[in-house]
Amino acid sequence: MKDKRIIKDIKSKDLFSNIKNWQLNRRKFVKTLSVTAVLSQIAVVNACVISPKVYEANAYLTALESEIIQKIQDVLFPNDGNGPSAEDVNAYSHLLWVLSDERKDKDSVEYIKKGIGWTEETAQANYGRTFSDLSQLEIEELIRYIAGENWGTSWLSIILTLIFEAVAIDPIYNVNTNEVGWKWLEQRSGSPRPTTENSYTNIFTTIHAN
Repeated sequence: MKDKRIIKDIKSKDLFSNIKNWQLNRRKFVKTLSVTAVLSQIAVVNACVISPKVYEANAYLTALESEIIQKIQDVLFPNDGNGPSAEDVNAYSHLLWVLSDERKDKDSVEYIKKGIGWTEETAQANYGRTFSDLSQLEIEELIRYIAGENWGTSWLSIILTLIFEAVAIDPIYNVNTNEVGWKWLEQRSGSPRPTTENSYTNIFTTIHAN
């Protein structure tokens, strides 16, 4: 059922094992942009209060898929006082943009959606309930469980990478709101910064027009 892609040099038993190390050193790991390093130290956050949200369907995800991915993003990059959250950097919007990008490799985009489906299947297999009905603690347990699966290691690394991108990309792309990611990483923007005309979404049109 599941793609057997494996991220090299990652030991599944070590994943999500050290909560405090990940919380306190999140900025260091993100600055290196080393997904392998992050996944070897990351852990879900205890007592993380997530405000109720309304999860809606869109052109790319169903309401349930939207809920699954946003709740997982919230666990991976929480509002815990140790840096911006996934919501702060608008990581969900970035993920939707990736799903909508016709220039992205179709297999990679499809893999993101497949992982969401596998997460729901695992929730039902492990708890006998849909992901939507899981408690926060059960969601954290579920993430630990899928991190021990080959597909889960690979899929979570992709989700983390997309969050990293939202932290680091120019706010012109509707992410990294108010440069919160740059400020957290103590990073200066590149020069020159993109404009509307030469942004990724428009540059191909601009080139063809000239």
